[in-house]
Amino acid sequence: MKYFKKSLLFFLVIFIAIVGFNYNSGTPVDELIENYTYPESGFMQYDDMKVHYRKTGTGPVLVLLHGVASSLHTWEGWHRELSNDFTVISLDVPGFGLTGPNPNDDYSVKMYMSMLDKLLDELHIDSCFIAGNSFGGYLTWNYALHNVSRVKKIALINASGFNANRKIENPGFKLAMNPLTKGISHRITPYFLVKKSVEDVYGDKSKVTKQTVQRYYDLLLRRGNREAFSEILNQLHNGNIKTGLIKNVTQPTLIMWGSHDRIIDPEDASRFQEAIKDSKMVMYPDVGHIPMEEIPIRTASDIKNFLINN
Repeated sequence: MKYFKKSLLFFLVIFIAIVGFNYNSGTPVDELIENYTYPESGFMQYDDMKVHYRKTGTGPVLVLLHGVASSLHTWEGWHRELSNDFTVISLDVPGFGLTGPNPNDDYSVKMYMSMLDKLLDELHIDSCFIAGNSFGGYLTWNYALHNVSRVKKIALINASGFNANRKIENPGFKLAMNPLTKGISHRITPYFLVKKSVEDVYGDKSKVTKQTVQRYYDLLLRRGNREAFSEILNQLHNGNIKTGLIKNVTQPTLIMWGSHDRIIDPEDASRFQEAIKDSKMVMYPDVGHIPMEEIPIRTASDIKNFLINN
């Protein structure tokens, strides 16, 4: 019994130390702006949020939408590769990045569609191409349906839309979604869990740098983002995705996918291709969930050819 009490005390001390070391109630956005804005950054006021966006280049407009727990920084390589041919606009979608949470906890498709309408209106954009990754891909095909006349072509990169009830393997995702642990995950975010999550979305883990992990970690800790992360994940996985609508997409569509996606089943690429008439697909061997970040030059070349030559 004495040994048991000592062991219990030891593990309790370790647990308290871990909690104390990793506790963070949320980083104020003002502390992040200096490190995570660009000279081309702008902010649009929408529904008591300041939506952070980046605009580079000239030419036809290409709008880029990122996935959950990510930010517009995931498109850094595409800005670099495509700004000579396009006006490239990326944004921190509400719930993530510097934009942060919706003050009304509204993460409905309707809210995101309205936000995109306003952003494009304010930037005087009448027509555009849109590319989205993961949750951003989900928003992309929804916006193509929402505003048909404004969207000329779309690209879906490891996009959400099928298998909403698939088994979740990522430990960070599990903690954020479980009713028993999500509250804890909103305040305690171990760096090693974020590092593992970033490595999970790359096919080649050797490409994951300390700077990349730090960016994901810092922006996830932006005040309110972890709560938004939980809410959006649960919405995506509770069966509310209207998969049947995908077949109504009429714009020319390029489906881009990493074959080593550990987050969304690579077979979903074929499901999108089957659902969207005359769509085209490219599969990237040994690449993970975020091809545009992992292999930016190759993927930027493919999207450029699709948008210009097809």
